Amino acid sequence: MDAGPVTLACRALLLDVDGTLVDSAEAVRSAWAAVAEELGADPDAVAAAALARRAPEVAEEFFAAGDRQHALDASLRASVASAGLVRPLPGAADLLAAVPDGAWGCVTSGRREILTARLRGAGLPVPAVLVTAEDVERGKPDPLPYLRGAELLGVDPADAVALEDTPEGVRSARAAGLRVVGVLGTHAADDLRAAGADALVDAPGGVRVRAADGVLELTVTVTAPR
Repeated sequence: MDAGPVTLACRALLLDVDGTLVDSAEAVRSAWAAVAEELGADPDAVAAAALARRAPEVAEEFFAAGDRQHALDASLRASVASAGLVRPLPGAADLLAAVPDGAWGCVTSGRREILTARLRGAGLPVPAVLVTAEDVERGKPDPLPYLRGAELLGVDPADAVALEDTPEGVRSARAAGLRVVGVLGTHAADDLRAAGADALVDAPGGVRVRAADGVLELTVTVTAPR
């Protein structure tokens, strides 16, 4: 894959949040380390796992059955409280500002209250369409989250482009029929390419949008191989 601009035309954007629009790593570590300390688990191990897995998986691995619901409830409160530690990734605000209302949404494996708090903590808008862990029976890499997002935006999946930072997210969007721009930072370029990313950028600012007559023209500054 060579460096250089790629143009994609679509009618809607669907974006992951953590690692794609915002850097929430410090907030995640802070929230889950606090839960681990409260319940007598290893804070470093729990925080590291929480960066890569869904909350129920973390609770199941590290906490006794009787403590898991408390861990989930406590992590929710701590995650919302730590939203001030979240920072927008370069160009995220400009990208979202260029897309008309109703032509974009977020598709995430996280919980709605947490993701809403993180977007606000990063100074980014909260879209009307936000597909979260509470909204689908099967999460990424299953196609259901992106199929649901496209449905809520009223577009065919083939008329939408996704931004994703994980192989699981890329596979989810591709399986749903979307084209995908992979955002580097949390996973290796080769892993995103292998999952099916059509192009790679270093940050969301690598995608420029021009909107006209219901069509979004994306100019993607493709990252060189690395």
